Amino acid sequence: MPVIEPIATVPPPPPPRPQRPGLEELLTLRWGTWLGAAVLLLAGVFLLRTAIEEGWLGPEARCALAALLALVLIGGAEWLRRRPLPDRPSIPWPDQAPSALAAGGVALLFGAAYATAIMYALVPPLIGFVMMAAAALAGLALALRQGPLVAAVGIAGAYVTPALVQTDVPWMPGLFAYLLIVTAAALAVVRQVGAVWLGWLAILAAAAWIVMGGLMAQGPADLWPPALFIPAAAALHLGLLPGVALDGAIGRRLAWIPFAVLAATGLFLLVQGVSAPAVAILLLTPVAVAKGGLEPRLDRLPWLAALAGLLLLLAWPIGAWSTGDEAVTAAGVVVAILPGQAWAPEALQAFLIAALALAAMHAAAGAWLERRAPNPTRWAALPAAVPVLVLLIAFARVRGFALDVRWALVALALAGALVGLAALARREGALQRAGVHAAGAVAALALGVAMVLSDQWLTLAVALFLPALAWVEVRAQLPALRKVAIAVAGVVLARLLLNEEVASYDLGSLPVLNGLIPAYGVPAAAFALAAVMFRRRGDDLAVAVLEAGAIAFTTALLMLEIRHAVTGGALAEDVTRSVFREQALQVFSLAAMATFLRLANRRLGDRPVLRWGWRLHQIAALVLGVLLLLANPALDPGALLMRAPVLNELLLAYAFPALLAGLAMRAPEAGWMPGFRQALGAYAVLAVFAWVTLEVRHVFNPETMALMLAAPGEPELYAYTGAWLLLAGCLLALGIRYGVRALRLAALAVMAVTVGKAFLVDMSGLVGLWRALSFFGLGLALIALGWVYRRFVVLVPKP
Repeated sequence: MPVIEPIATVPPPPPPRPQRPGLEELLTLRWGTWLGAAVLLLAGVFLLRTAIEEGWLGPEARCALAALLALVLIGGAEWLRRRPLPDRPSIPWPDQAPSALAAGGVALLFGAAYATAIMYALVPPLIGFVMMAAAALAGLALALRQGPLVAAVGIAGAYVTPALVQTDVPWMPGLFAYLLIVTAAALAVVRQVGAVWLGWLAILAAAAWIVMGGLMAQGPADLWPPALFIPAAAALHLGLLPGVALDGAIGRRLAWIPFAVLAATGLFLLVQGVSAPAVAILLLTPVAVAKGGLEPRLDRLPWLAALAGLLLLLAWPIGAWSTGDEAVTAAGVVVAILPGQAWAPEALQAFLIAALALAAMHAAAGAWLERRAPNPTRWAALPAAVPVLVLLIAFARVRGFALDVRWALVALALAGALVGLAALARREGALQRAGVHAAGAVAALALGVAMVLSDQWLTLAVALFLPALAWVEVRAQLPALRKVAIAVAGVVLARLLLNEEVASYDLGSLPVLNGLIPAYGVPAAAFALAAVMFRRRGDDLAVAVLEAGAIAFTTALLMLEIRHAVTGGALAEDVTRSVFREQALQVFSLAAMATFLRLANRRLGDRPVLRWGWRLHQIAALVLGVLLLLANPALDPGALLMRAPVLNELLLAYAFPALLAGLAMRAPEAGWMPGFRQALGAYAVLAVFAWVTLEVRHVFNPETMALMLAAPGEPELYAYTGAWLLLAGCLLALGIRYGVRALRLAALAVMAVTVGKAFLVDMSGLVGLWRALSFFGLGLALIALGWVYRRFVVLVPKP
């Protein structure tokens, strides 16, 4: 049976790309037409100027002829629009001539009204204002038929009209009522013609008039019209924006950018007064909630309104105020305090009412719409976040973060309300909503604790917020809480690591068991626990920040505990004679921390934060260790060490860091950077050599190790030779045992130093028996070295 080959299907050709106009078409059919409209306007101006200079006609005739010419141009535009040119497939864009004639006519009509009212004052100012406004609005109406070019002229003329009317005392209500009508007309035109740039022009003009209204206001009463214009204009922008526009990014920007610009102008009005701008900004919340509830694609608008409200509270000018409490005294001693009669001082009442209104509106809107809106979690976050932030700002503005139990009770009540919402959401099976409310309750509790705690206890309370957040995130599966955790972690890190006031905290005098444990140890544990909990559901930036914070706090705890132990609890005290002791402990702590992080990273499977943690700690230990090699007690007259041999600060400053550096050098991780392994090895050898040498110095001079205070005697010089030979033998033995060539070379280097010391120092510094013993021991050591190398290192083949 023959095999029938399938017929290959040819894909349909792609649709032709829309033809773009060439340079000639742009110059003649588009740019030239627009330029013609501008030339028509200039022609009218020149004609009017010539008539004035030559005295041809009187003012009334000139204005009438200008208006007549404007109507002729508009009529011509309509005639051309109704008689379009025949279709030309080679010209895919519409004819621009009708809109150009209409735009020129509208501009000339507006100019005729301006000349009648302002230039010649043929009519009273109010009538002139009406004439110019009518001309501008006629242009907006004509734009519905002729397109965006006419709309631009109409919008410009409508918004410029009030500025052209000369009046000593502007009537603010009438002005902004007119601007509201113009805004509505402009937005209606934008809705019909679909020109985005007209929308930007309308919002910029409206914002400019709000600012001008604030500057022209003669008192608080004059601020009400521009202030109330703000929420009204915001409602118009959102209400007249077509729903289809929200399908694109530009359309969504046309929703929230005008809203943000209007809110910013409201904040600007605060410079002139408080009441009217505050009401305007607060009224933005119901506008945003109404639009966000009806249009899910704009359900972030309430957050923008909340931001404007929070900025209002931050910028609110609060004057001097008193509690109104009255002290009862007896014999000059205060025996009681009678609280004031008012619920709050008069200077604070308006501020507190505004704060309460902002929190209540967002809480009510979120609690109502979280059960009805398509994005319940976004609405549930409103009552969980906005009231807490409002309480924080109000507490900061009123009490200045001073401890106050009454404010803490308010935070506790807010936490209780959020717990109730969380329980209700959990009963409804909405775990994410319940998690959001639980996170808000934890934040309110943390804020309440901050209102009654200070210093390290405050930071401890905020740090304990992190494990609670992680628990809520795991149970409710809310990834957004990870961003909240990053923000909280940033606050704690900034407060602890950049806080210079920690030196003034009352930490107690006990070593180790002091105030540094709750200040740094508990936050470190909270960061580590939160990192482990967050990592169960995903390894991301939040986990990395928490791991880095845990490492930073642990290191800070070690450094500050060392400082606390050296100074006896006074962190800011200058302890010159204990500097070496403190530095020795710090070098050892950094090296030990690097070792711990390296082993933990190996066990946990190469964590990026742990990897860089051990590297940075090891580098810090190397740098500080090298500095201690250069500034050792033999060169520092002020260094003070314990008198005990071996078991003293030299062990921590040199021996232990050298041992840890040697272990790190042997680790596979040491090859992360070229030369790092060699640097570790070189430091380890130098540190061990310094420890041996300084221990000999310390044995012979336990109180005055500085060479400038006491020169070494003959027994001490001989002891150096013996100690160095013993060190060289130990290094050689280790190098042979583990097959490490670097250790054998280090042993030879120590031996070379010993030989050099024998010929350069012992030859002149030792006499008699000490000189003989020194050279005798050195000779035996050199012979033994040769035997050891022949026996264990250089293997001579048998014949």
